[in-house]
Amino acid sequence: MRIKVILIFILSVLIPTALLAHFGLQAVRSEKAIVETNIRRVYESMADVVEDEVKTALYGLSESFLKDKSKVESILISQAAMFNYQVRIFDRSGRPLGGALSKELGAPVYRKDIKGIPYVIAVYEKYPVLVKGLEDRRKSLSSYMAIIIFSALFVLGGSFFTLSVLSHEWRLTELKSEFVSTLSHDLRRPLTSIRMFSEMLKDGKVPTEEKKREYYGIISAESEQLTNLANNILDFSRIERGRKKYEFKEDDLVKVVTATVERFRNYMVHESCAIDLEADKDISPVRIDADSIAQAVTNLLTNAFNYSPFDKKIKVRVVNRPSEVAVEVIDKGVGIPRAEQKKIFRKFYRVPNKRMEVEGSGLGLTLVKYAAEAHGGRVTVESEEGHGSKFTLLLPVARHA
Repeated sequence: MRIKVILIFILSVLIPTALLAHFGLQAVRSEKAIVETNIRRVYESMADVVEDEVKTALYGLSESFLKDKSKVESILISQAAMFNYQVRIFDRSGRPLGGALSKELGAPVYRKDIKGIPYVIAVYEKYPVLVKGLEDRRKSLSSYMAIIIFSALFVLGGSFFTLSVLSHEWRLTELKSEFVSTLSHDLRRPLTSIRMFSEMLKDGKVPTEEKKREYYGIISAESEQLTNLANNILDFSRIERGRKKYEFKEDDLVKVVTATVERFRNYMVHESCAIDLEADKDISPVRIDADSIAQAVTNLLTNAFNYSPFDKKIKVRVVNRPSEVAVEVIDKGVGIPRAEQKKIFRKFYRVPNKRMEVEGSGLGLTLVKYAAEAHGGRVTVESEEGHGSKFTLLLPVARHA
């Protein structure tokens, strides 16, 4: 689809614009060249006529006559006079023959050496208004060329901007489509597990109490996953519509993070996952919405778990920083390529990963970013491909009056 649109764009916009600019410039250059060529031919013809008449007048004259400079120059002056002083002759030193030049003549428009004798023919424009008109025409042609180039660049710039916007919308549409597909899969898997294990329990097909407790735990974990997924979607919807409400108050951040980690441990009780929690003493007070921070930490833990295929060891640290409190979630997973690190907080965006298939809606990190910004903080990522990642949720310290 995108390739077709690009081809249509090239055929309908780029090619016509390029042709318009090309033929417009060709027309302008052609007209300018024709005018200048015709005028130059007139000047050249006048100079050629004078030169021919001079050669004819001097042909057959005696050697002694030709050595008389004043006589030769009188012939030159008389031949040039046929153009009513539009043509003048100079010697090689620049002296005009026949007296001083009129100031009205201005500068010569064409010069030509006379073969065989040390004199130069100079042609002047008899009607300066014509020269001025031609100069004005040249300027208008230059302006026309500039307008054509500007129009072409304007059309191309507008077209590229439009194509960029459309490309962004197409990508967003594709991401939304992928989101719906992924969401359907994410809902189907836990629902299938809940249904299967609940039916086994209902039909009495579980032989031991130990197995029953295991199946109850799986059902509870899958229900927790569905709850987290639903919360992410509902929060994202509220934020996008500007209806998300936060209740900020000074709260014990360590307590909120500890409870979230414990809940996540219980959720992952049937998975091989070790979570270490460390916290500085006397953590600075912060104003937070506890539910929002808990959800953000849960999303960071889920992200760390999903992208740790082998050694699922996650470290969570709550530490004081100058004017901030940091909640760090560190994993030893596959890491994130540097080129992708600026994109991971975009809505619906998921890092392409050939090494492992990761489930998710592409909203978790987006919601972490929204939560951090709602608290006046930010979220950062440090990662090296193949060596894990560290996400840091930074929250400003509460200020007391």
